[in-house]
Amino acid sequence: MTCTTEVRQYLSQPRFHKTFILSPNPETGRLKPHRFSYSDFGDHSSNAVVLFCGGLMATRLCYSPLDQLANTHNVRIIHADRPGIGRSSTINLEKRVQLWLEMVPQLLKRLNIPYVSLASHSGGSIYLLNTLLAYPHLLHPHQPYVCLFAPWVSVTDCIHSGLQVLTSQLPASVIGQWAPIAKVYNTNIAPLLGLSSSHVGSRDPLYPLPILPTLSPTSSNWKVPAGGLSFPGMYKNKLVLALDNDVVIEELRQRITNVTFSESMDGMSADAQLFLGKVPWCSPSIVWSDIDHFVPLLSKILEEEDRMHNHATLRIDAFHAEHDNMVGQKGGQWFDDCWKKHPSYHYSSEVVRGTDHDYILDVDPAIGASEKWLRRVRDAVPRPVANVEGTSLLTNEALSRRTHSLQRTIGWIKRLSWRIHRH
Repeated sequence: MTCTTEVRQYLSQPRFHKTFILSPNPETGRLKPHRFSYSDFGDHSSNAVVLFCGGLMATRLCYSPLDQLANTHNVRIIHADRPGIGRSSTINLEKRVQLWLEMVPQLLKRLNIPYVSLASHSGGSIYLLNTLLAYPHLLHPHQPYVCLFAPWVSVTDCIHSGLQVLTSQLPASVIGQWAPIAKVYNTNIAPLLGLSSSHVGSRDPLYPLPILPTLSPTSSNWKVPAGGLSFPGMYKNKLVLALDNDVVIEELRQRITNVTFSESMDGMSADAQLFLGKVPWCSPSIVWSDIDHFVPLLSKILEEEDRMHNHATLRIDAFHAEHDNMVGQKGGQWFDDCWKKHPSYHYSSEVVRGTDHDYILDVDPAIGASEKWLRRVRDAVPRPVANVEGTSLLTNEALSRRTHSLQRTIGWIKRLSWRIHRH
C-alpha cells in the first residue's frame, strides 16, 4: 500500500466525518435545523473526554494526528467544525458564539457524554471561554480541567508589532474575503505556478494558511511510547500512521490542506473578524469584553457553583509558545496577569521551548505539549467502575440535576455579567 493510499484511508475513517443536526430554536429566531460536522477520535471507550476548540482554519481533520497519542493515554477528543467551516452550515457573523453555545450541550447529550475537559488552540480560546462561562457544570466534578494552547489575545493587549497588528488594521469587509482568496489561490493559482498545496500549508506567514499544528515532522530521537505510535497498520481496530516518517507527515499535510479547501471556508473569514475584534467575543446572554473582564465574571460564577455543589477547584493550564508571531511574549504575559489568585480556580502557565504559535501541539513530546496535556486530562477523571451501564445512568441523572440547577441560576448570571460590564 502506498503512502498516499494509507493517508487517504486514515483520513476517510467515519470518526473524522461525523454529523450532528441541531434542532430549530424559535427562542433565538433560528427556525431551521443547523448541521455541524465533527470528529470523534482517540479512545472512544474512555470517560476522559475533551471538547476541543481549534484555531483559525483548523478544521476537524487538522488535529487528527493526536488520535494515536490520545489512544495511548486513554482520552477521547471531540472537535466540531464551527459554523461555515468544513461541512457545518453557515450562520450570520454576530450569531457564531451564540450558536456554538446552543450546540455544545446538545451534541454532548447526543453522544451520552455527561462531563468533559475543555481545551483550545489559538483563537479557539474565545469559544472555550464562552463555553466555560455558560456551562461550568459540564466539567467533571472530581477535577474540572481546562487547557489553553497559545491562547488568543486581542491586538490592544498583545502590544506586538507582528501579523495580528497588521491584519487588525484591515476593514472587516476585507477580512471577510480572506478565506475565498485563500481558496482561489490554492485551487487555481498555485497549480498554475507549479506549487504544491503543501506550500500553502507551510510556515510562511505571507500566505493565508491553514493551521496544521500537529504535523511538524518528528525528531529522529523521539522515543515511541509503549502503546505504539510509529507503525502503520491497525491499533485497537483503527488505522494508524507512521508519524515519525517525514513522507507520511508531508502527505498528511497535503491531504488535510486539500480537504480543507474543498469544503466550506466561509466561517474562517467570519472567525478572522471575530478574533480581531470586529464583533463582540461574547454571546448576548453573558456579556464580557476581554480577558480582564472575563476572569472576575468567571470567579463569581464559580463561587456560585461552589456554594451550590461544593465543586473541586478548577484547574486551568495555559501553554505559551516560545516564538509566537501572533500574540508575542508580552501578550502571553498579559494573559497570565489577568488570572489573579482565587479560591475557585488554580491557574498555571508555562512556555513550551522550541515551539511557535502554530506547532505548540506537536505530537512529538520533545517539541510540543500534547502528551503532558493528555496525561493531565486522564488524571483529572476517575476511571469508571466495572458496571459501565449503571455508571452511565447515574452520571446522566447527575447531569439532569445539575442542568436544572443551572437553569435556576442563569438569570442571576445574566444580571451579574451586565453589572460587571457597566463597572
